[in-house]
Amino acid sequence: MSQQPSFIDTQYQFAQAIRDPVNNPAPDNIEQRRMAIYQELFYNNIEGFIANGFPVLREIFSDDAWDKMIRDFIIKHHCKTPLFHEIAREFLAYLDNERDCATDPVFMKELAHYEWVELALSVSDADVQHFQPELGQDSLSVKLVSSPVAWTLPYHYPVHLIGPDFLPDQASEQPVFLLIYRNSDDGVTFLELNPVSARLIELLNDGLTGQLAATQIAQELQHPSADVVIAGARSLIEDWLQRNILQLA
Repeated sequence: MSQQPSFIDTQYQFAQAIRDPVNNPAPDNIEQRRMAIYQELFYNNIEGFIANGFPVLREIFSDDAWDKMIRDFIIKHHCKTPLFHEIAREFLAYLDNERDCATDPVFMKELAHYEWVELALSVSDADVQHFQPELGQDSLSVKLVSSPVAWTLPYHYPVHLIGPDFLPDQASEQPVFLLIYRNSDDGVTFLELNPVSARLIELLNDGLTGQLAATQIAQELQHPSADVVIAGARSLIEDWLQRNILQLA
């Protein structure tokens, strides 16, 4: 009596034929027409989620190069979550750990991360607390931190400007600081920070009040007038509070 493949073996063979149909034959008892439907549906679903999650990345790739990358992702990467909205995070892991293509844009990983952040913030269920100082309360006197849906991120490339008409081939001379946040209308947007404003929000998150943070920055800059730095910090903090970027520590 010939030994039939086990049900588990058949499942593995079926899955491999879906992920990599060129190099893996389908189980013998599955009609090729039906197998082709499974393969097409699977690929289109994965490709659609990634294209929607990384629209700029999709736009700068040719159709052929994009299809090859998606197929490579499907073949090489083993996702660790069944949640559809986490496919974008899994794609980032693939770019970091399994992607190996010398012709990829030098900024690709950072651009993908920037695009993923928008999705991550839009679906976050973090507890957001809105805070506005009481009348007469100095915004520099309280301890404030970034909202859990406001992330300050440094990049080597100006990822917020990249598109078909702007494809940088080398890193910026200075880090690009972006404050990406979800606003009160649940839209995700960003502010470009300079090194001083990025340092201010870093110090706030380290537990300093705005007053102490501004004073420390003035010392670090060796600024001739600490009052000017403190006034600038107050203006920034009040703007960030209006945007719900900051909350009480």
